[in-house]
Amino acid sequence: MPTVAKDNSVFAQIDIFPVEPEQQQSLVDSLVDYVKTVLKQQPGFVSASIHQSRDGLRVVNYIQWSSQDDYDTYINSSEVRSLSTSLSTFALPNSHLYEIFISEPEGSQIKVSEDMEGLINFGIFKLKNPENQPRLIELATEAVGMVAGQTGLISTQFHRSLDGAMAVNYGLWRTQGEYAAMNDNRPFAGPLTEMFELADNEYQLSLYEVVFTEPAD
Repeated sequence: MPTVAKDNSVFAQIDIFPVEPEQQQSLVDSLVDYVKTVLKQQPGFVSASIHQSRDGLRVVNYIQWSSQDDYDTYINSSEVRSLSTSLSTFALPNSHLYEIFISEPEGSQIKVSEDMEGLINFGIFKLKNPENQPRLIELATEAVGMVAGQTGLISTQFHRSLDGAMAVNYGLWRTQGEYAAMNDNRPFAGPLTEMFELADNEYQLSLYEVVFTEPAD
């Protein structure tokens, strides 16, 4: 079972696909096939977890790698590119390699499975200038402290991309309603205002369901 946690010695590739609702299931099916026939065969592959947003507008593949070198080998492989044709009919994903910089509660883990309790929130921040990522991380750390203890929040794991371009929060909420209630009265409004100045926020009220996981053999 894939585990999302700060103390994991893995790197996370997060692929965020925009999609029209009528094409979401087709994209999920294509990604499942790609994971089984291509990704799983790559050296250093640890796991893949496919998430679909409940509003039909996004699919996210959360892929874990043993090392950055394994990831680099994968993305630079001409053989892999030739095997990716099944995904060519869909929009290109926003894809980066990440590490987790803070967990709340501290030391918490998210065990990812198709029958897991709760729903996933992806808080997606695209830095306007990668040089500002350290400041965004400071603000995100402050915001995470403010959301701690919110009703319905099970765990949150904030990621930063290694290239400085992105920050993505992976949060587990018990219900959509509890997430919406928090969102109506955000406890972290202060730091979030400056975060919006530093990054474009791809905001979705809709949460995600895990529809497929594949650990390495």
